[in-house]
Amino acid sequence: MSSDDDVIRRRLLIDGDGGGDERRLNALMKLFIKWCNSPEADNSTHQRMLSFLAQSEFAMMKSSFVYEMNTKQMDKYQCLQEEIDKNVALAHEEIEKCKKELEEARLVRKNRQQYDALAGVVLKHPDRRKTEGQINELDEELKDLQASELQLIEKLDLRKKQFHALLTSIHQLQSVLKEEEEQENQEGVVVDEVAMETSESNG
Repeated sequence: MSSDDDVIRRRLLIDGDGGGDERRLNALMKLFIKWCNSPEADNSTHQRMLSFLAQSEFAMMKSSFVYEMNTKQMDKYQCLQEEIDKNVALAHEEIEKCKKELEEARLVRKNRQQYDALAGVVLKHPDRRKTEGQINELDEELKDLQASELQLIEKLDLRKKQFHALLTSIHQLQSVLKEEEEQENQEGVVVDEVAMETSESNG
């Protein structure tokens, strides 16, 4: 099988594009040998040889033109391939650029949504001027409450002192009363003793 392939490949190389070059060359070789071996000039053989040469030259020119055309076509295809590769590279760059722009757009959209949400929360609360006014009012109320607290503390301290003085006075009064009661008791005992002594002496 491989020998048959080699024969076919060799025939194609010799025969060019399969236009009968090998057959014409073989026929030309036979005519040339016949013409050389002919003792007399054979004009018909000579004409046939010239005809085969013209056909071979035409086939060679045709093959040359086909080769040149194929070369130009290959160059054109090469240029097209390079242009396609360049366009593909540009398309990839454009895709990457679009991806970045898409990510940036998504980030902007996310930030905008967060901003809108925060704006909604902020709008639910009073503005800064009103808030500052309320804070000032609360500061004034706090100062008033602190002053009232200080007054109440001072008043409470005064009441504590007064209550302590009252307790002290009560204790002193109780001591005085107790002393007076003891003294009265002692005086009563003395009176009783004197009365008893008087009664005994009278008896």
